[in-house]
Amino acid sequence: MLNKERYMVLGVLIFSALALVIAMMIPGQPKEREVELPWQIEVLPNGNVSIFGLELGKSTLTDMQNKLLEDPEISLFLSQEGRYVVEAFFQRIKLSGIRAKMVVVLDLAEDELKEMYNRGSRIATLGSGTRKVTLSSSDMATVMHTPIVTLTYLPTANLDEELVERRFGKPAMKIKEQERSVEHWLYPDKGLDIALSVEEKDVLQYTLPARFDSLMAPLQEYSNAETR
Repeated sequence: MLNKERYMVLGVLIFSALALVIAMMIPGQPKEREVELPWQIEVLPNGNVSIFGLELGKSTLTDMQNKLLEDPEISLFLSQEGRYVVEAFFQRIKLSGIRAKMVVVLDLAEDELKEMYNRGSRIATLGSGTRKVTLSSSDMATVMHTPIVTLTYLPTANLDEELVERRFGKPAMKIKEQERSVEHWLYPDKGLDIALSVEEKDVLQYTLPARFDSLMAPLQEYSNAETR
């Protein structure tokens, strides 16, 4: 029975990987048929970003929940550096036949986050020293109606550099991390950071172009940046 379950899980992973690769290799189709694919990014006149049929900066967590038909796992985190952030994690999603995971960050002010932290319960300390807090029911309702500002897309399949460049174009800059086999392809005009790695899972992070500095900040320490 266990072997059968393992084969089923393996089959799902292989299918998801093939679906993403095939989708990236198919020639461009009319835009309305690509609204749920990771490279279909539109920067709107108001500065917001449209991706996966959601508008970063306007669509709320409730909008995303209704679209994905999945309940997110919502937590408030306090880092060792004293930074608060509320994240919503979607464990199993499927868009355009491609399976992935998503994590979103919500547009909440620092003072509001601190108050939520103080009202929270079941504080747990993670291995990194970060504290994880369960929100109160009233704060959970507030969070559900708060706009999304950052969306992290975690595909099942690793991406090929040639296909990434074909779909997303040449990045404005590439930055290699010094201690990990990760190279960041940066697209400031699209608010996109693609982290590629042969050893780890690839990560696509979308935000508003006006907030792109928040994605760049953790990478500034790396001196071997290649600008194009």
